[in-house]
This record gives sequence, C-alpha cells and structure tokens, in this order.
Amino acid sequence: MRIGDGTMNISLSWSGVLLGATMSVATWQVSQGNAIYAQGWLTHGLLRAAWVRTQASGREIKPWPWANTWPLGRLSVPRLNVEQIILARASQGTSAFALAHLDSSVLPGEVGNSVLSVHRDTYFGFLKALKPGDILELESLRNGRWRYQVSAIYIVDKSSTFLLDPTLTRRLTLISCYPCTGNDNRRYVVVVEEVERIA
Repeated sequence: MRIGDGTMNISLSWSGVLLGATMSVATWQVSQGNAIYAQGWLTHGLLRAAWVRTQASGREIKPWPWANTWPLGRLSVPRLNVEQIILARASQGTSAFALAHLDSSVLPGEVGNSVLSVHRDTYFGFLKALKPGDILELESLRNGRWRYQVSAIYIVDKSSTFLLDPTLTRRLTLISCYPCTGNDNRRYVVVVEEVERIA
C-alpha cells in the first residue's frame, strides 16, 4: 500500500511540474507582445520612486542598486500628460532610460543652457509630439520650479553644435537621434525657453 501511495505521489508531483511548465510557457508566449510596455512601466516606477526619495532626503538616490546615476529633476508636459525624470550623467548611457543631463552643461533650472539627451525610443513617445508654443514645467532638485515654452525645433547634422552653446537665460535643449534608424547622422533638437518661475 505504501509503494502504491508513493507512486501516486510521484505521478501527481510530476503532473504538477508539467502543468506549471506548460502554464509558464503559455504566459511567456502571451506576454511577449507586452514585454516592452511592462519594462517601461517598471523603469518609470523605479525612476519616479528615486525622484521622490531624492526630493525627501536631499541625497543622490539611485533608481536601482547598480545604477551610476540619480534624478536631477522632473519635466512634465501638461498638454501631453507626460512626465519625464531627468537623470545625471548622459555620458554614461542613462538616456536609454530617461532624459539624461549632459555633464558639461548647467544643471536644469540654472541660468544657462541645460542640455538633455533623449533616447530614440523616448523620442517617438515624447519629443516628436512637442510643438512650438507647448508649455513644459520643470521641477529641479536645487533650483526650484520653472515654466518653459518650446521656442524652436530643428533637424541638424550631428556635427552641428551651435545649439549647445551657453546662454545668458534659462534654456533647456532636448536632443535625440533622427530619423531613428541604423545610420542616424542627424539630430532632432527642441529648444525650450524660460517663461516664469512657479511659486
């Protein structure tokens, strides 16, 4: 009787493993179409949590343990209902996850030209949708809150750097590859000028 019970238990446990494996494969197959959206949602959640914790503590909080970057600010576009976290160290490849600040430019919210790099995937959902006259709101870590307006949009050769020059006014210069193919020799540039400080 015990041998029979053992055989039955082994059969049931293998049935459970087989059922579990089948369900896992089926779930994986169904989820492949939504994997990119799930990854984006998770990344956005981690970035937002790091921004909130950075604001609360005043310290540089990494969005994930192995990150070599931290939030510098948050940029939102009310018309598009879009929010983008600005990360430090664009030179370290952080623009794949969010807006990334170019180290050689002034910090977002400071007087001068703050250059932000935008990954080509973000470009399609965010930068390309901006139009002249659009209002953007910047909440920076140490420089307050500011309202900006899109003043110009350019498509330039990647060797053109005149739009990166320093300015005497608050400006955000948002840059992405264009036209987002394998050989991107041009850049899509949105220039955003200060309108007013938000109390």
